[in-house]
Amino acid sequence: MDHFDEMTALLYLEGQLDADRAGYVSSHVGACAECRELLRALEREGLWLRDALVEEYEPIPARLMEAPERGIAPWGWIAALGLSAGGAYTLWSGIIVPWQAQAAQAGFTQGNLLTMLFFSGAFWKGWDAMRSLTEFLAMSTLTILVSWLLRRHWKRFTTFAVVVGFFLWALLIPTSTGAAETRHGDPNYTLSSGQTVNTDLFIAGQRIEIDGEVDGDVIVWSQVAIVNGHVKGDVIAFVQNLRVNGTVDGNIRSFAQSVDISGSIGHNLMSWSSITNVQEKGSIGGTVTFGSNDASLDGKIGGDVLCMANSLEVTGSLARNLTVRADHFAVTSSASIDGHVKYEGKRDPEIDQGARIGSIERVIPKKEREYRGAHFYWHHVMMWGVGFVYGLVFLLLMPGLFADATQACKKYVPAGGFGLLFLFGTPIAAIIACITIVGLALGITTLLLYLIALYSSTIFVSGWLGEALLGAKPGTGQAILRLALGLFILHVLRVLPYIGGWVLFIAMFWGLGALMMALYKRLRPQLSPQTA
Repeated sequence: MDHFDEMTALLYLEGQLDADRAGYVSSHVGACAECRELLRALEREGLWLRDALVEEYEPIPARLMEAPERGIAPWGWIAALGLSAGGAYTLWSGIIVPWQAQAAQAGFTQGNLLTMLFFSGAFWKGWDAMRSLTEFLAMSTLTILVSWLLRRHWKRFTTFAVVVGFFLWALLIPTSTGAAETRHGDPNYTLSSGQTVNTDLFIAGQRIEIDGEVDGDVIVWSQVAIVNGHVKGDVIAFVQNLRVNGTVDGNIRSFAQSVDISGSIGHNLMSWSSITNVQEKGSIGGTVTFGSNDASLDGKIGGDVLCMANSLEVTGSLARNLTVRADHFAVTSSASIDGHVKYEGKRDPEIDQGARIGSIERVIPKKEREYRGAHFYWHHVMMWGVGFVYGLVFLLLMPGLFADATQACKKYVPAGGFGLLFLFGTPIAAIIACITIVGLALGITTLLLYLIALYSSTIFVSGWLGEALLGAKPGTGQAILRLALGLFILHVLRVLPYIGGWVLFIAMFWGLGALMMALYKRLRPQLSPQTA
């Protein structure tokens, strides 16, 4: 018996055969079991195909409909949360609390240190202009962004005109202004005795001398600055030599080679200089904070003293506590310290007989790392945990970039070369951009991204190291295992004496170069291959 083919069966099912041929197929199917089975199979397939084409939603697989197991959490997230909690506790108890205690001992008891330094003194006057500049840059950036987002709808002129008009109106709103007097020495400047400046005074020159009276603040850039008169505000000096023989009602903040105080300061003194001297006639009503090579305190200080110096000699009177870190510390017989003295140094302090000190505490610097203490290992376990959590988040959120950067670490010479270039070139370019007003926002943003990339660099090196030891097996779990192992080995190498710092340095610029290569690979335009 001759069997008919599948095409004939499909035409028969669709009713497209002529009457004679359809009658033959019908009689043949009644007598032939094989063709009858073929016809039924084609009929079922047609029904399935028709249902699939007209069905609106595809049925969900049964395995996805099963309820998740309760009471079981992924071990990775448990480890991440535990390490995050431990890291937060370590950061608070090991860094923030000791820093607050030390700042309180130094007299910074007004809350936030940065708030007191920058917003409670002379720097506050300049924040009006900085705020206006920041608002202008923010509004300009937002206007450009909105214009770019609406570029496809520019044909709708009404919407575009309303939005852009609103931003232009916001930019044209008048802002508050502050008054200040600016003087340029040619090359010297002197405010004579009897003259009065009723606002802030900004001065630049080679030799600046203030013999008169200034009602506001004095901000000076010069080689030599001498204050013989009366300044009712603060004095901020970027000079080579600063001498204060008169009266300053506010604070003095200086960045100089030498600072000599023989007058009266109403509040605080902060100095970063090679030489700091508070003469016998000098008096400071608030705290003193300085870092110097050689320093002497011969006058009267009403607040706490916090200092770092190579050599410090105290011959005057201190009404409160003294915290000092120095190589040489001496207290003469005429000195009087009413509070507590905390001295950290390698040499014994030289305290003359007759000197009056409330109490003294000596802290000997550790000559080598304490490998036997539990705190040492706990600290490094927390550092490993912070790196693991950061790498885990990076791996789960951007697996493609993580894999590209890890693979780029295998190209040792290009990764190292690009890493060294970006390691030293990026901060220099960012600082240059910050100097210009236009590039201030760009420079600060670049520095922040640079720090993030620098911290991320060791993550990629750890991933490469784990892959070199365990092999490149597929799967997210294997990648997490390689990351954890690589981070552990890298942290062990970092704590080794003499070579630990070099290991960290190599890992940072090597991983930074790999990250730059991975970013370039993803951001470069992909050209389609030309066909003949």
